[in-house]
Amino acid sequence: MRCVLFDSEDMATQPQVQGYISGHAVTNIFYILRRQVGGTTPRELLSRLLQHLQVASVTDAVIRTALHSSITDFEDAVTSEAANAAGVEVIVTRNTPDFAAAAIPAVLPEEFLLMPLE
Repeated sequence: MRCVLFDSEDMATQPQVQGYISGHAVTNIFYILRRQVGGTTPRELLSRLLQHLQVASVTDAVIRTALHSSITDFEDAVTSEAANAAGVEVIVTRNTPDFAAAAIPAVLPEEFLLMPLE
């Protein structure tokens, strides 16, 4: 099974993939959902999404390592370090240039779909 961190909720339910999402992305998704749909729906939608994903922890060590990362965007550095700590193989993102300095390769969603899953 391939371990993958999704930088967005796209493609998170692919078979033969153990999907991860960075802990700070969960709060960002909730914030966006709350502004868009309100009520209790954001929690319900987030719960459904998390049925298909593991959360890559944003720990003290992840933050401290991200502070010294060569990735200039701090949020992307945290995402990269959380992926690294979780042992994922690839980061799926629409923003691959910001992950050029990441230890884990970053690919576009359409590139991920062409990758072998074994």
